[in-house]
Amino acid sequence: MYSLRFSLKTQKILISLGLAALVSIVFGQTAHFGWVRYDDHDYVYRSGRVTSGLSFSNLAWAFTHFHAANWHPITTLSHMLDCQLFGVNPAWHHFSSVVIHALATIALFFALDSLTGKNWRSAFVAGVFAIHPLRAESVAWIAERKDVLSGLFFALTLLAWSYYARRKSVTRYLLAVLAAALGTLSKPMVVTIPFVLLLIDYWPLDRFRKEKIIWLLLEKIPFALVAAVSAVATVLAQHGQIDTFGFSLPLRFENAIVSYAIYLRQLIWPVDLAVLYPHPEKFFPFLIIAGSAALLIALSTIAIIYRKRFPFLFSGWFWFVGMLVPVIGIVQVGRQAHADRYTYLPLIGITIAIVWLVAELTVRWRFRKQIGALVSAVVIIALSACAYHQTTFWRNADSLWPHTLAVTTNNDGAHLAFATSLFAEGKTEEAIAHARTAAQIRPANAGVYGEVPVGLEGKALDEAILFWSARVENEPNNIGARNTFGVLLVQKHQTRAAVEQWESALALNPNDGNAQSNLAWVFATAPDASLRNGTRAVELAERTLKLAGGINPILYRTLAAAYAEAGRFDDAIATAERGQALAEREGNRELAGEFTAVLAGYRQHQPFRDASLELHEE
Repeated sequence: MYSLRFSLKTQKILISLGLAALVSIVFGQTAHFGWVRYDDHDYVYRSGRVTSGLSFSNLAWAFTHFHAANWHPITTLSHMLDCQLFGVNPAWHHFSSVVIHALATIALFFALDSLTGKNWRSAFVAGVFAIHPLRAESVAWIAERKDVLSGLFFALTLLAWSYYARRKSVTRYLLAVLAAALGTLSKPMVVTIPFVLLLIDYWPLDRFRKEKIIWLLLEKIPFALVAAVSAVATVLAQHGQIDTFGFSLPLRFENAIVSYAIYLRQLIWPVDLAVLYPHPEKFFPFLIIAGSAALLIALSTIAIIYRKRFPFLFSGWFWFVGMLVPVIGIVQVGRQAHADRYTYLPLIGITIAIVWLVAELTVRWRFRKQIGALVSAVVIIALSACAYHQTTFWRNADSLWPHTLAVTTNNDGAHLAFATSLFAEGKTEEAIAHARTAAQIRPANAGVYGEVPVGLEGKALDEAILFWSARVENEPNNIGARNTFGVLLVQKHQTRAAVEQWESALALNPNDGNAQSNLAWVFATAPDASLRNGTRAVELAERTLKLAGGINPILYRTLAAAYAEAGRFDDAIATAERGQALAEREGNRELAGEFTAVLAGYRQHQPFRDASLELHEE
């Protein structure tokens, strides 16, 4: 019987093509997807710097400024390149992410094969990495470009390190440092690279036995320095979102322990995945905490006890544990309990541990290769089907948020995000309903509706005003609280009091965009002449639009109204037309319709008046 055999080189080429095909089959559907609006606007289509493409000025800006509350210049440059080549067409931005993920998968295969010499085991680990359902968020969400980019450079770091460890040279060492630096500049989570390299030195490279430990530590110093710079920049960029005071340390520590267990469960049983898992904000039942802690202690103990017989357990397990440390929630950024995207690189370690353990324990089985091939094929096909299904939810906001709300509970963040998307689609009543639900779940959300013009009334409005009034009194320097309090005061028709809050916010930070745009709108459109000030409205609106990168259609609406109030109707018309074009490009039909209405007035030299700013007795 003829046996089909390929050379090792041909096998690697075929494996690479197979991995690329898997990624294409599962994630190629994203080429027909749109923006989900959730963070996409901050990262891409409302960032004037990003949409203007590559230039020397933008290159310098990417490295010297924070972007979307992060410092990840390589990621920013990748978005700029996409805009340079494809404009703001989401299909091509999705395509770029899929290609980068495919390259990361292939690079991971070659890195593991080089490190271990195990061709098919490495291929299977790379395959799981490629199409596990947890990858859907990282690949299908344009704003998560930083995941796939950091994954590519991380895999290249491992490959370069393998070459360096086997035949040391300055060039190979510097290539490893460069790849690690590019990965860290793509996503700060990769600051754990020095730790992972030490684990790789232990297994599979076995350098701890062959070389002095002090030397192994010293050669990681450049990697650690790169990590330190990125960590400091990240803390500075995210200081406004770090919520260490919102949750007590015991609560954060407890959530971290449970999150580790959840990630392990999701690796084996990836169901009910969501873009946003709300933080429980209360202690878990004792059995859940105890069970999660016992699981972590048991697996850590096994990895340590069997480190000599099964060294891959030690390296793989602590790869998983260590890489999650920056995002496990001890330092809480945002209000999520955990996130699928955080598993992009950490789960490689635990997958390696499982695959190598199964292979070693079945080494004497009859028909081992045939059984292994069959089981591997079944696992890959099953994961691919689940990942394909999970990816379909990322088609647009109308599919993403209903799914998220269906698989989570008390998810105020999901309600708010869905409200914003619904409003942009012109579904105002549905948007308001979701925004109000968010306020019911968390009173602190009252008045914080982004672009959704929610009008609270009655008891709900009074309670919200009471809440934020106390917040401002207790935290007089809290700019966000003053801005929100002002929004609520307007809904109470206490516009003068609202102006006072926004003026106070502006005094605290002259470049606060929220206070600037709110004041500009009032000064331009208030029905009461004593509140209007066209000159100041223009000044504030122009400054706000410039700070926002000149690409937010809502700010164009404000500036157009300011120009009209100042009697500059030609400028008002041109500005409104530009805003309308941007709104249509984003698919915001409601806002585009508003521009049509106000343009008719501007062409007749009539300034716009916002009836919601009508003064009542204060």
